[in-house]
Amino acid sequence: MQTIQLKKFGNVLISRPAGREAFLAIRPQLSPDALVYIDFDGVLTVTPSWLDEFLTQLTNFNAGKVELLPTKNASVLAALPVLAEARKDLVAATVLRALEQMNGKK
Repeated sequence: MQTIQLKKFGNVLISRPAGREAFLAIRPQLSPDALVYIDFDGVLTVTPSWLDEFLTQLTNFNAGKVELLPTKNASVLAALPVLAEARKDLVAATVLRALEQMNGKK
């Protein structure tokens, strides 16, 4: 198990290229077999495009073994449903699971 603290990439996370760059920066520290937790603590803003790129790369890398830690960050909570609606794959499954947990439905 490993936790990725997104604040290490900055507190304003925008653009698809920046999301890909963040994944490429963290990839050498990851194991494709390990469960990864994503921690949004310390992030002020994240866009759906940044999150889509980062999570797509990550879920492809470790076959969807990704969990999003609960957050009250309004930017994250606004971006997650957009991402879940736009995708129908492991990324969407990860996001929907996190939203259910954050909304107390699990």
